[in-house]
Amino acid sequence: MLINLKKFENCPQFDQDYFLYYEDFDFCRRYVKQGHKIAIAKTISIVHQPSSITNKNPELKLEYSIYSYLLSLEKHTNKSVLIYRLLRITIVALFYLPINYKIASIKLKAIRKFIRHNFRLGRTK
Repeated sequence: MLINLKKFENCPQFDQDYFLYYEDFDFCRRYVKQGHKIAIAKTISIVHQPSSITNKNPELKLEYSIYSYLLSLEKHTNKSVLIYRLLRITIVALFYLPINYKIASIKLKAIRKFIRHNFRLGRTK
């Protein structure tokens, strides 16, 4: 991501709610709402090597991916989309508990983390 800092009165910030995954999406969505332009340049290319650290712990990678996905839905879609996806992920995880307990429990852990985060912030409307 390239950012033209001259276009901002204050230095743009990433949302601290995100630890990994979807932080760039959230950043772009928030700043486009403020009138900044977001573009994809076909003439610029960057080779991105996935982090060797996240690949060493695929369980945490999955947990943070699901958590951040739900967080992004909450912040950038309507409530019905969030509820639908939250229920779908939960139902699939519960269905897979006897088949693949490890992956299903990681998904449920991410869901629990998301729900706890919302209770701490008082977002339970």
